[in-house]
Amino acid sequence: MSRASSLFLAAPTTSTIRSVAGTSIMRTTASCSTPSRLMSQSSTSWPRATEAISGQLPHTSPPSTSAVRHARSSSVRPIEVQLTTCPALMSVRLVSQCSANGSNVGYPSTILASFRSAWLPKTRRPASWVAVVLAPMLDDTRILDLTDEPLALGARLLADLGAEVIRVEDRRGDGLRMREPAVESDAPRVERGWAHLLYNAGKRSVAVDFDEPATWQEMESLLPRFDVVLAPLEASGPLAEWLDRGRRGDWKSETPLVDAVFRRGAKEPMIDLTAMAAGGHIVLNGHPEDPPVWPGGNLSHKQGSLAMAEAAMALIVQRRRGGGCGRITVSLQEAVAFTTLQTASGNFWTWHGMSPDRHIPIGSGATFQAGDSHWVSFTIHPPHWPRFVNWVDEVLGAPELREPQWDDELYREAHYDEIRPWIERLCGALSVTELHDRGQELGLLVLPINTVEEVARDPHLWSRDYFQEVVHPQLGAALTLPRPAVRTRGEQPRAARAPLLGEHNDELLDATAAISPRSAGGDVAERQRRAPSVSTLYNSAPPPPRRPLDGVRVLDFTWAIAGSLGTRLLADLGAEVIKIESESRIDPIRYRGVQPPDRFSINTNGTFNDCAGGKKSVTLNLKTDEGIEAVRDLAQRADVVTSNYTPYRLDRWGIGYDDLRRIKDDIIVCNVAVMGIEGPRAEWRSYGNGIIAMCGLSHRSGFPGRAPIGLGTLHSDFTVPYYLAASVMAALDDRERSGSGRYLEIAQYETAVQLLDTELIETLNGVAERPRMGNRSPFMSPHGVFPAAGDDRWVAIACRDDADWRNLCRVIGRADLASRADLDTVTGRQASEDELEAAVTKWTRSQDEWTSYRLLINAGVPASPVERLEDFFAGQDPAMRDAYHPADSPEGCTFQIIREPILWDGERLPAVRAPLWGEHTEDILQGLIGYSDDDMGRLAAAGTLG
Repeated sequence: MSRASSLFLAAPTTSTIRSVAGTSIMRTTASCSTPSRLMSQSSTSWPRATEAISGQLPHTSPPSTSAVRHARSSSVRPIEVQLTTCPALMSVRLVSQCSANGSNVGYPSTILASFRSAWLPKTRRPASWVAVVLAPMLDDTRILDLTDEPLALGARLLADLGAEVIRVEDRRGDGLRMREPAVESDAPRVERGWAHLLYNAGKRSVAVDFDEPATWQEMESLLPRFDVVLAPLEASGPLAEWLDRGRRGDWKSETPLVDAVFRRGAKEPMIDLTAMAAGGHIVLNGHPEDPPVWPGGNLSHKQGSLAMAEAAMALIVQRRRGGGCGRITVSLQEAVAFTTLQTASGNFWTWHGMSPDRHIPIGSGATFQAGDSHWVSFTIHPPHWPRFVNWVDEVLGAPELREPQWDDELYREAHYDEIRPWIERLCGALSVTELHDRGQELGLLVLPINTVEEVARDPHLWSRDYFQEVVHPQLGAALTLPRPAVRTRGEQPRAARAPLLGEHNDELLDATAAISPRSAGGDVAERQRRAPSVSTLYNSAPPPPRRPLDGVRVLDFTWAIAGSLGTRLLADLGAEVIKIESESRIDPIRYRGVQPPDRFSINTNGTFNDCAGGKKSVTLNLKTDEGIEAVRDLAQRADVVTSNYTPYRLDRWGIGYDDLRRIKDDIIVCNVAVMGIEGPRAEWRSYGNGIIAMCGLSHRSGFPGRAPIGLGTLHSDFTVPYYLAASVMAALDDRERSGSGRYLEIAQYETAVQLLDTELIETLNGVAERPRMGNRSPFMSPHGVFPAAGDDRWVAIACRDDADWRNLCRVIGRADLASRADLDTVTGRQASEDELEAAVTKWTRSQDEWTSYRLLINAGVPASPVERLEDFFAGQDPAMRDAYHPADSPEGCTFQIIREPILWDGERLPAVRAPLWGEHTEDILQGLIGYSDDDMGRLAAAGTLG
């Protein structure tokens, strides 16, 4: 069957239909199921929908599952549809339906149809009943997923992008399936774990005997069918031996491998608490008078998974371009440290001898309580200071902030403590709804600090069909789950269920059969031989080592951190990233952040150099016709355009996706707006701290009874970049096979919601939200951050199970606690947590944090010092010595640029300085576009070059 690259309307005939109301059918036919609730209504809904279509469509019967399977193996292409949706009206363009040889099968080549949602049964997005997405970006990609709990999300993200992810599991059920809590049901326990239902969604399952060496011999025989192998963080027995063979290059078939470690050069147990402590994150969180705070969400797992997904895409593209196989190793400690690059930039230490911590937190400065007792994140966007002053005067009748010294942004930063009381008074006078509605209207960054229950009710997410029902055959019910966070234009991705244990054994372990009925078929080598002639990358010379994006040009309109760091990841992988800058919209991270002690300029900001390393800077005034024309000239020569401006900003300039497609029809545009491009709050703005507040993570973090100040990092600013990088690589791969570009929409808010652990899907399905627990865990005890000898020094310690507990008691010399029957279980220990924490504290206070750490990990107990910058640069942690790279600037200073948390075949990716302001304007406009000296003079005279 030929590929199709957009959205399709299922025509009501059994020979051509793909799906009307199908859910998981869009992921794979082997696990297709049509919800009975939908099918029972489809007999009335389908005729009403088709009646509205102007044109002749035969029959009105809904499809059967067998018909769907038949369609996937037939030679008929579906009807291609371009779909735009608004709340009341949907427009559908039926482009073509042809057989494999191109002949028409009886439908008009162009049929325009408009039908109102009233013609379909009530649903939040009726279009999803009629339209399905075929040929997702990675439909030609197969992943062998061996990950354990900390990395399972990485494979899930690749499934979300369309890859066929084969999860190989122990036949007894692994820790992810068995992790508490679980759905209340009579179904087998291995099918009910909330963590399994969340992190394994969209995958396929093969259950095998992990302890049998023959299992891995069989897996090795199947390796030619896979594009990449994702390894677990911790492996043992025959699996560990088999992976070691792969690392040595001894597998019979060369296959790219993504590995993971906790600390480089060390082998020790890891849980999220200790990874967040080791990566320098925990030290930044919380109130100064409290211990440092472990945030909710298992964020080290998320960050490591995101880095793994990006690494997998890099290996796949490198190989498909003829660059050979490779092995990438992700460090979870470094992945966590990557999220601190703003709050704890390495330049704080090398320039100022500072190690930032929670005594100067980023969250508490933006957290305020509204008059109705709700909490808000309130940040004054610098350009809109006058609007804030007018609002304060309007509500409070206070003209004091109109005095001239407040017009100076640097003065305001230095005197923020004098501004804060005015924000407190303003917030106290208004409700949370009044605050965020009026604040957003004024362009101020005011957002609610939501509970998880409030996220689950968010009308913006529901309007975007972010929450969807998925039928699970064993649970006997439909679960409400979040859909994938990455959308392409006209596409509404569907939430998918997790597989049953061993559900796909029969079809996947048959070495003579195709792994799936997908059109790809065959092994990797066979699929590569069928590389289409439309490809420019895959039919060209192989790229240099570790540069899969060599030859790819990105036109970059991102600013601040989230988008800018994403395009830096592309530059690290070899892309030429041209950053478009303007004096009228100076990137705030050129001037907001750490500066050298002896200078201050837009070229010397430490954060900017972390986010813009390896890019080229072109200054253009986009308020001039000549500036827009120059952008169009650049777009003709670009592969990708990126932006995180508010929705449709590029469209208003005349350089939106439709405009650019007329210039270059295979262009890829990636928009990472805060709230997405549609929905009731699409125009809302925020920095990362506001997004974290809104997604529920701030309210999940901290001690009970304390203000929900959230995290000491703008955390989503460091997760969104991986969605951008992985999605752009997937779109490039798709373009090389289909010849078509894509419009990618990545709503930062939706990616942030995925930082929650299972709390959200529990709440969506009727489970009450659990209260905050501070540094304690519902699954482990003891679990916390304990004081060490010295000033504000801490060590993180946790017991995963009863064996860890006994080992902890032995190390701290408390045999009396180990012998108590009431402490033999996690539940029993949780009932005496105050007593146990006091005992551990007495021991940790007697020595420094590094001594406690070494004693505990030698006994197999997870532990880590609560590390900070000085530990990385001048302390006792050799694992982080290579995580920063010094880069000299023409401005006369040396930057410490944080490296990506990966080693590719033992080598680091380059970490280079960011461009000076407009450094490459002449080179790009004259060398790339071909502007003459006279052209440059004309542009300068028109005020375009700035």
